[in-house]
Amino acid sequence: MRTKTKGIKVLVTLLAVLSLSTLAFAVDCPVPDTGQTKCYNDDSEIICPSTGQPFYGQDAQYICNPQSYTKLDANGNDLPDDAPSWVMVRDNVTGLIWEVKNSKDGTPNYNNPHDADNTYTWYDGSTGTPGNGTDTLDFITALNDANFGGYNDWRLPTIKELSFLVDRDRYDPSINTTYFPNTLSSGYWSSTTYAYFPSYAWFVDFYFGVVSGYYKSGSNYYVRAVRGGQCGGFDNYIDNGDGTVTNTDTGLMWQQDTAPEYYTWQEALSYCETLTLANYTDWRLPNVNEFQSIVDYNRYNPSINTDYFPNTVSNGYTTYWSSTTIADDPYGAWLVAFGNGDVDNYFKSYDRYYVRAVRSGQCGSFDTSTTTTTIIAPCPTETLYGENSEETELLRYLRDNILNQTSEGQEIIRLYYEWSPVISNVMEKDEKFKEDMKQVIDEILEVIREEA
Repeated sequence: MRTKTKGIKVLVTLLAVLSLSTLAFAVDCPVPDTGQTKCYNDDSEIICPSTGQPFYGQDAQYICNPQSYTKLDANGNDLPDDAPSWVMVRDNVTGLIWEVKNSKDGTPNYNNPHDADNTYTWYDGSTGTPGNGTDTLDFITALNDANFGGYNDWRLPTIKELSFLVDRDRYDPSINTTYFPNTLSSGYWSSTTYAYFPSYAWFVDFYFGVVSGYYKSGSNYYVRAVRGGQCGGFDNYIDNGDGTVTNTDTGLMWQQDTAPEYYTWQEALSYCETLTLANYTDWRLPNVNEFQSIVDYNRYNPSINTDYFPNTVSNGYTTYWSSTTIADDPYGAWLVAFGNGDVDNYFKSYDRYYVRAVRSGQCGSFDTSTTTTTIIAPCPTETLYGENSEETELLRYLRDNILNQTSEGQEIIRLYYEWSPVISNVMEKDEKFKEDMKQVIDEILEVIREEA
């Protein structure tokens, strides 16, 4: 196959359009990965198991939107990773820009709102009494009045935004300190009120990542400001009518009903890995960030949209297993409580809790036999033309013999497979979108044939 410059440029452009148009269409709010890279059994770290072995399917074996950050200077310009000083950090997964703290010496300095030791009571100006310079509204006002970083739209993060900063491969503190130095192993306020007790607000404890609530008035916690687009509650859903629900914000497809039994953590992993539902067999136990993404913090008992998840258990604490182990205590795993939205942990082997499976999203699986990452995803071209069709074989040839030979081509391959689950799912539900995708791929095939 010859590769004329003009034809390849057109081909690359078409593939880029396919990937980028899908990105814009399908997923507005990707859920960042938890950061967990180690595998565990019920009480200790282990070599990551292979398919079919006990404990297969845990957090570290699915790479979903890996955490990625960029240091920024005082004018919002990108800095290299080894920059010795920086004032802001951009989360490259969510696009949010975060304040960086300084001067951690154990003594608060409220003249410097970036002082890591400053603590504040929760106050948004709508209720209660301001705290004379030491409440969260004063903190945010100080940043915006100073036009910090060239912006005046700083705010407290929502509980989901703040929770997604937790690095669950670490503890004390449970955050990437390469980008967020001077973080205290303690509680940080969010802007989210606790629905069950409106006198409470949600906070994240960055010792090891508990998410809970406490009194707004009289309670002093640390703060970190954020700015940028808000994904809100990640609450845009489609009922697929086959026992599954798709969150169109995140691209994740969920088991609509709660699994029928109580499970230990190992049993929960096995149940999801062996589940066949709506003709899909690639179900898995969600990581703690994915599970928290479907919590509705405006509700309680249960704290989830019951229009789409009507059978969520709402008696008692109603905890659901995640696939994520506690970094400082491998006897336990993280759970999400759909009674109120807490994120806490319990013993893997002694306790039995509820399960809801997930699939799709921008995830790969770690194959321990090859130590490589393989994207688990239906291929849209196979859906359109068939697995062994002439069209599919042409595209495979292009992938393996042309695109795979350059770094640019490898990036196109990665993008294509990263978004394949979402493309295929949307094609199943939207005939017009399916026709549009076929037209784009037909144009790619035409260029390939011209170059043959």
